[in-house]
Formats: sequence, C-alpha cells, structure tokens
Amino acid sequence: MFQIRFQTINYRPDLQITLRNNVDGWDQDIPGIYENDEWRFDLPEARYGGGMTFKFVLEQTYWMNQPNLFLAPMLGGNYIYTEAQVTFPPRQEMVVENSHVQQLFFQPNLNETDLFDVIVVGSGIGGGILADQLSDLGMKVLVLEAGSYLFPSHVANLPRQHRVGQFDKHVWGLYDEFKVDNYANAPGSNFIGGQAFNLGGRSLFWGGLIPRMLSWEMDQWPTQIKWYLEDSGYQRAEDLMNRVPQAPSNYHQQVKRSLRTQFPDFNHFDAPMAVQYSNGSLIPNGMFSTADLLMESKLTDNPAGDDNLSINLNHAVVELQTTGTSVTGVVAYDLIAQKYRTYQSKTVVLSAGTIESTKIAQLSGLLDPNGKIGVGITDHPIYFTHFAVPANSPFFSAIDSSKILSQHKSISANQHAFNMVLELGADFNQGRYVDDDILVQQQMLRNNMMLCELVFLFNVPLMETNTVQQTGPSFVKPVVQMQLSPESDRFLGEANALKDQVIATLGGVPLPDNNLDLKQAGLGGVAHEVGTLRMGADNSGVVDTDLKFLSYDNLYACDLSVFPTSPAANPTLTLAALAIRLADHLKQVVA
Repeated sequence: MFQIRFQTINYRPDLQITLRNNVDGWDQDIPGIYENDEWRFDLPEARYGGGMTFKFVLEQTYWMNQPNLFLAPMLGGNYIYTEAQVTFPPRQEMVVENSHVQQLFFQPNLNETDLFDVIVVGSGIGGGILADQLSDLGMKVLVLEAGSYLFPSHVANLPRQHRVGQFDKHVWGLYDEFKVDNYANAPGSNFIGGQAFNLGGRSLFWGGLIPRMLSWEMDQWPTQIKWYLEDSGYQRAEDLMNRVPQAPSNYHQQVKRSLRTQFPDFNHFDAPMAVQYSNGSLIPNGMFSTADLLMESKLTDNPAGDDNLSINLNHAVVELQTTGTSVTGVVAYDLIAQKYRTYQSKTVVLSAGTIESTKIAQLSGLLDPNGKIGVGITDHPIYFTHFAVPANSPFFSAIDSSKILSQHKSISANQHAFNMVLELGADFNQGRYVDDDILVQQQMLRNNMMLCELVFLFNVPLMETNTVQQTGPSFVKPVVQMQLSPESDRFLGEANALKDQVIATLGGVPLPDNNLDLKQAGLGGVAHEVGTLRMGADNSGVVDTDLKFLSYDNLYACDLSVFPTSPAANPTLTLAALAIRLADHLKQVVA
C-alpha cells in the first residue's frame, strides 16, 4: 500500500474530496478518509505501481484547477499535497443547508393534501412582497423557495465586508460569494448575471435605488398599468419599501445647487432609496429586503403573520401540473429530504426570476399561443466610470457622501433618453462602519481623495433575438442567448459628453491605474434583465395586464420577466408596485 494525502483545513468532511485517475477511469471517484486535517487515500501499489495520472475532485463535481498530477508510487510511499498546490474553482450550485435558525423559524409545511389559496414560487422582491401582502389580506399562502436561510436582512444592514483602500460598492457586498450561475451561455452570448437562491432572493443584494419610471418610459406599457403606477401604485410601493431622500447635509445641498447651476437643462433629485433611516423613536429598519419582510411575518403569531403564511425553503419547483386551462399541482424537489413533493393551490404565481420562471414554464410544457415564453430577455445598457475628487477640489469631503439622480427636462423616447446617477463618496453612501479603526484606515488609504461613480442607464425595447431555452430536464441549466441592445448608441455620445462636463465641474481626476472612459456594465450584472414572460394589453405576450398567463385560469407571474420593455429606471420599485396590485387582484378573484 501507499498513501496520497491532501492537507487542508478548508475542505473538511462537509465538503468531500475524492480522487480520480486514468487507471480506474476518469469518471470513477475514490473516496478518502479525513482525519488530522487531511484527506488520506490508501491505495494498493500493485494496481497503480505502473504509474498513475490523477486529480483531486471537490464534491464529485469540481476538478482541481492545476494540471494533472502524476505518480509512479513506491510500496509504502507517502505523497503529500497541500492547499498551496491544489485549489478548486468556486462552487456554482446553490447552497443546501438546514441550519438551526431555519429549523426554528421556517418549519416547512409538508402536508401535500393542504389546499392553499395561493402558491408563490420564489421569495424575492416580486414573490416576497406578494406573499406578505396576500397573507395580510387573510389568504392562505405557501412560498416555495429553492434556497436556504442565508441572512435575515439586506447585507447593508450587516457588518461590512471591507475592502479598505479600494472602491467598494458595499451594498452589493457578498453577492459574488453567494450568487449562483444557474444558466449556460449560448455561443456568442454576453450574459454575465447570476441568481440568489436564498430566502429573500436578490433583495438581499441590491443597491436600494428606487426611481419611478417616467411617463415616456411607459409608452409601450399597457395603459391601465401606466395609470395604476402613476395614480397610486408607485406611492404604495414607496411606502412599503421605506422610500426616503438623502439626509439634507450641507455638503449634499452644495452638490445639488452646483449641478442645477452648471446643468440647468436637467432636473436633479435626491436619489430615492429604499432605506428607512429612522422610525420615530424605534431602531431604524435599514435597507429593504423581503427576507426582513417575510421573517417578521413568520415571527408574528397572528392572522397577518404566521397563521396564513407557510414558507418551504430548499424546495426547487420543477413542474406545474396542468389539466386543460388549470394548474392542478406544483411539483417541487425537497432538497433536504431529497424527494419530490406535490402541493395543491387554487392559484399559482411564478416569481422565481426572469430565467428561473421561464425555466419552470418550459419544463412544464405550458401552452404558449404567441410563442413568447423565453423570448426577449433584455438588460438595459448601463455605462459607468469611477473617478476621484481630490482634496484641492471645493467638492472634496473626507466624511460626506451624496447620491443624485439627474434627468433632462425634455427627456423622451427620442431625446436625452437616459438617467444619470452621480455618487460622491460612494464608499460611504449608506455606509456602515462598526469598528472606528477601519473607518480611520479607509480615510487614510484613500489618500485625500473621494471615491466617486457616475452611471448612465438607458431605456430599450425587448430584443426578440435574445432567448432563454430549457433544453433538458430540471438539472440541466437553461441556455441564455443575449446580446446588448443597440438602442443606447443613439444617446451614448451625449452621455459621454455629459460625463466629461460633470467630472470637470467637480474637479475629478482618474483613479490610479484607471481612466475616465465610460465602461459598459456586463449584461445581467446588476440583475435588471426582463422580458421572458412579457405582459401585453392586446393578448400578444405571455401574460395579460393582471399578470395572468393567457392560456390558464389560475396561473400568474410576478417578477421582472413580465416587463414589456427594459426601462431606464431601475426596475425594483415598479415590480414592487405590480406585486401589490396583483395581491389586490387575487384577493378579489380567488374564491
């Protein structure tokens, strides 16, 4: 016998390491024994003594990053490898766990004979708000969420992951560590998005900016939706999401006054944020997430809370069972018990996201009279630049921040059709520093510079050549074909010139090892992709203006997939307003 040993403290028995080799075949896993902080493989010299080429494999899925290893083992040989020699790529599948907190507060309802009023698939902005509203209205609701309990709140309300001395948009903190890429790109596709499979979905990782769509952005939307949003929908959504302006500091007011003077053709607003800084004498709520919203309901023992609301985590929906024009069952794979379960409901709402809701619809073979399921996935073009305001600029401050949304006074679909967002002191914007030593260190390492960002967001129609296609069973990743809309090219020159003028006004300079050129944000990078289950007023899409699937009596969608265009405005507030409207509708129509 001889031994191969992999010394590691990061890959303990909860993350299995196996060995694969050319002698046994590269599809065969040899299990190891973990003890004394290492994986040990005891192998017979007689079988492998002629030489073996091998690799370590994580979780029977992720092959070590380094080239193949080779041994001509000796009897009694002891061959040691360390984490300096062996690394693995990041895991891409969702995390499946059943923590003590999850067991205490999110006990699943596994009764497959229960009849719910509404099953909501997904717990993000659309699904989470919808489920909470429905339970408040006295309806019996089951939420099926593929992910686990991860955080109880938005990451901005938690201790920060500090990248001291670097440009750090901390409200997106930890997303790279927890996102899952549950899709595959078709050849030539440029999609770089990711999904958050956890309680609250992507609402745990978002920037909190909630502008309203302007009237011109809704020209291609159904008229009744436009009227609802402008009449009461946006106001109700802003109330729910704790919309507040930035605190009127002297610095922030100075920036707005200067922009109004230098750029009089634009309206300059306090960027609307989903942050409640204060609530009377109560502890501030912080940045909005549906994890907060749903967990508070689960912790409240009354009809508006836990009595009406069941949340089954680690339940990945794989099929909607249908008979004629009705959905009769929702099949979910229980990732903890590792078995399929079928749940019954009078009504079902897909709120799993632009890609996942489409995947479920296609896995279920749903009727699609207009051939639009999975067609039109679009992300509005976003261009940005990072820059610094040095200490000799009148706009420099070592401790302040400002976030302003600017829109041209003559904005329309055919002129000046973009939003501009300016952040000064972006690393402090909604900043949270628990340890003052880290704050002092950040201020020192910035070298008397404010870290700033300028972002331009454009409005575009859906691109009919962009698609999501589910080409196999549920464990196969859907294939995304996505290209950048060319529509922004009409206004990119204007935005670029405005960028130069704004930075010059502020006395801005490039950051080290950078320039001031506008850079295109990756498609899907901030999860604004829309359109795969589009709504239409004339029955030309997938869902109608009540978000009901055209071919079904009791199936709805409520996520960004229903958007009929990709607006310049960040889409979260609009989705929240649509979720509130759908809750009101379902209360009226579900018997």
